[in-house]
Amino acid sequence: MTVTSRPTPDPVAERREVACPLRDGTRLRTLLLLPHGTGPWPALLVRHPYDVTREEDDGYLDVRRLVAAGHLVALQDVRGRFGSEGVFDPCAQEEADGADAVAWLAARPECDGAVGMWGASYASDTQFAALLGGAPALRALAPAMTPALSALDGFRFRGGVPELGSTLAWTHYAIAPDAIARVPSARERDAEHRRHEATEQAITTGEAYRAGALHEQRDAEGIVRWGLDRLREPLDSPRHRTGKIVDRLDAVDVPVLLTGGWFDVFLGPTLELYRRLRRRAEDMGGPAPRLVVGPWTHDDYSGRAAGLDFGPEASAEAVDLTALHLRWFDAVLRGRALGSPLVQVFLMGADRWVEADVFPPRDARPLELYLTPEGALAPEPAGSGGRRLVSDPASPVPTCGGAVLLFAPFGAGPADQRAVEARPDVVSWRTGPLEKELTVMGAVRAVVHLVTTGTDADVVVRLCDEHPDGTSRVVADGVRRASARSVDPVTGRGGRGPLEPGRAYEIAVDLWSTAHTFLPGHRIRVDIAPSSSPRWDVGANSYAPDGESAPAVTAEHTILQGPGRPSRIVLDVVTSPV
Repeated sequence: MTVTSRPTPDPVAERREVACPLRDGTRLRTLLLLPHGTGPWPALLVRHPYDVTREEDDGYLDVRRLVAAGHLVALQDVRGRFGSEGVFDPCAQEEADGADAVAWLAARPECDGAVGMWGASYASDTQFAALLGGAPALRALAPAMTPALSALDGFRFRGGVPELGSTLAWTHYAIAPDAIARVPSARERDAEHRRHEATEQAITTGEAYRAGALHEQRDAEGIVRWGLDRLREPLDSPRHRTGKIVDRLDAVDVPVLLTGGWFDVFLGPTLELYRRLRRRAEDMGGPAPRLVVGPWTHDDYSGRAAGLDFGPEASAEAVDLTALHLRWFDAVLRGRALGSPLVQVFLMGADRWVEADVFPPRDARPLELYLTPEGALAPEPAGSGGRRLVSDPASPVPTCGGAVLLFAPFGAGPADQRAVEARPDVVSWRTGPLEKELTVMGAVRAVVHLVTTGTDADVVVRLCDEHPDGTSRVVADGVRRASARSVDPVTGRGGRGPLEPGRAYEIAVDLWSTAHTFLPGHRIRVDIAPSSSPRWDVGANSYAPDGESAPAVTAEHTILQGPGRPSRIVLDVVTSPV
């Protein structure tokens, strides 16, 4: 055990590096940060695979303030990562390991027996996994940017389409370097380095995410192969449920504080988890979940993204996310009063925070805007006809901003879409300049009536705010693979099947949710495209059964409009946000 004493002005009285033993004898590196005083204290634990020493100075919560408030803080590398022993098996290992870690921490003399957890992304998964593994001392969860609900709604898939770009980004950049460094054989380690370099080259050239690349057996490093193998699994594969709570929500019996970002790759599952926990609390009693959503990306809480600054109130520092968490942990773990609202969301466009008791607000109402053959968005379906685009898998539409987690130069946020909208395979509809502001606070969804010459089709829908100067910034987006139109996008249940060329189909596309005010003089704009690469796997326009691939073909898609085929965008709107 390494013990470091600190100067008295430092709220961390003592920093100990200790080993947490698991039931199979594996030891996990754990940093304990002790407050001044004698204790015992309630403990706050974070567990993830990204080197927890970085949490001391670079986490989204200020751990020194957590310690100063009288919490024993524990930072732990998960099995097989950085300072911990064992072999990393993503997600599958975390139920038993998490339960062991919580029990070990709660039993320490420095802890009063109560444990809370916090953390973003994988560190949110580990919280729910510990609860599922059986951790009675775990009293509070504070997950951020969480994919814990389902692997199928932004984690590995979205609308039935593999999340190829984020899978490459996570496995190759976040996980592979340490995994390769731990390979015991110098010969195999060198071979893994060469595979890593080959993957880097393939990403740089675009070869890794061109049409059909997912179904080629590329000689990539081990963790990348693991990730790509998961994307080849059927949507209803049991592997997609490993470590997820979609079928085990009843096990979440402790208070939950959720944090999300409007441009986070896991915004959808974060909000869907909130909705399900809220409905259960309303129907059966128990603690209602709390929700905070800012104008943030997966890893940037500054309130600035894609060249747009949301103002001085937008950052996690300005809203004081650490203080918000401390008030909540004190209420749950120490029984203190909590006066903060159940929901705090940042309203983009108006650039201010809004407080509510639920999200969407109770007065939110659906506004349907119908796509017309002339390229307008109208309150009623008008005219009849269709607008055509040609989908060429060899020339996919490039990803430009949005709720993504990718690699350079594909950043997240409200990026200007004008270059993308100028392509012939992207079709757009828009309102006239608004006479008064319109506020969307809640779900955004599209219904697209489609005819194609292929046997499958990907439908990408993007909601944009078109400024008076012509700038068109993405607000929300989504995708649906038509062959998976009957598959539940969260559970994966339901059958896939080919399209019949020339036949019209109704395709529902979930753009998740937003909180955004379209200002007077701005236009609401909707774009439809056949792809967004490297974010999503490029569709072949030809159907393939599960486990098989089909040759990529060029296809013509026609978006139908009019009373008989009312393609539309549906927005949850409010008249007067608080």
